Amino acid sequence: MAIERLLTGGVREQIRELMATEDLVIETFRDLVKDELKTHIRNVIDEDPDLKAEIKEAVGYYFQAKARSVYAELKASRAATRLGLRMLPADLQAEVGDALVGLFEKELGTLLERAL
Repeated sequence: MAIERLLTGGVREQIRELMATEDLVIETFRDLVKDELKTHIRNVIDEDPDLKAEIKEAVGYYFQAKARSVYAELKASRAATRLGLRMLPADLQAEVGDALVGLFEKELGTLLERAL
């Protein structure tokens, strides 16, 4: 049986399976360590109301900054789109504009459906 495995590559497959299992154990251990660290960090934060409030405020500022960044990108995209449309021949501007509006309406509808 061992000779047959050597000839057919069965040993190689068993070694691969063993290594995959070892990787799974290592990943699981890392996850457990992360969970313990998260629990410790949460306990430290919960013990200090001032620190908790400061972190909450910082996270709020962070998300506001991200939202402003997305808004700025949207405004820049809108301006670039308008510029692109103006560069087109007059007879194509309306047609391409309508196609873009239809595309954005569809994408926005899909996005809103996912959000709700």
